[in-house]
Amino acid sequence: MAKSAHITSTEAVTALRSALLQFAEDASHGVTSLSMEARRAIDWVEQDRTFYWPREMRKASDRLAEARLELQRCELTISGEDRRACYQEKKLLEKAKRRLELTEQRMAAVKRWKFEIRKAVEDFDVQLAKLLRYLENDVPVAGAELQRMAAALDAYTQTFRQPADDRSASSRTSESAEIPAPEGNQ
Repeated sequence: MAKSAHITSTEAVTALRSALLQFAEDASHGVTSLSMEARRAIDWVEQDRTFYWPREMRKASDRLAEARLELQRCELTISGEDRRACYQEKKLLEKAKRRLELTEQRMAAVKRWKFEIRKAVEDFDVQLAKLLRYLENDVPVAGAELQRMAAALDAYTQTFRQPADDRSASSRTSESAEIPAPEGNQ
């Protein structure tokens, strides 16, 4: 048993098409923004951090040398009985050693991250390229298909509206034709 569709408007299909095309445009801008942000991350690791940590390592080495000199000076000026002396200098020396170790660790991390972030961004770019290809190729095809569907539905609704209008006009005409004529004129 076939049921007929009761279609009165194709606005939903047209609105879907408009929304799809707007989404494609917005997503395309988003893809561009994401790609630029990924490049900024690479630049930060490869340029900013690559120069920052060696500079900090030189500063830490200088501080370590200064702390050693201060400790030596302090040890030369005190007597052997004063064990608590030079406590502050020893603390500064340990702090300088820890800072130098930290800078060495960070430099090694930057070297490792240079490779890892570049690979991650390349993988990300591959996925973005797939999305961009979809947005540039498949979405316009889908938009055209939705437009074709809307036109077909409009044509469908027009064909069923006109016969209904024609039927109501012809039924009005047939009703007036069926009115019996007065008996005296026969």
